[in-house]
Amino acid sequence: MKALYYLKWPFLIFFIGLLLNIIGALLKIRHWPGADEMLMLGSAIEAVAIIVAIIKIIALKKPD
Repeated sequence: MKALYYLKWPFLIFFIGLLLNIIGALLKIRHWPGADEMLMLGSAIEAVAIIVAIIKIIALKKPD
């Protein structure tokens, strides 16, 4: 359970990116402007969150 505490910020960043992707998809369906940029931004934020989570998992020390 303690490992999930260290991943709190990557999860939060990932869900913000996911929210942007969902909104961008809805805009894309309605053919409104800004949808492509929102989808790209959401995907980039998700990628950053995944990379941060991987780095935190690698840096996490195992208890003795």
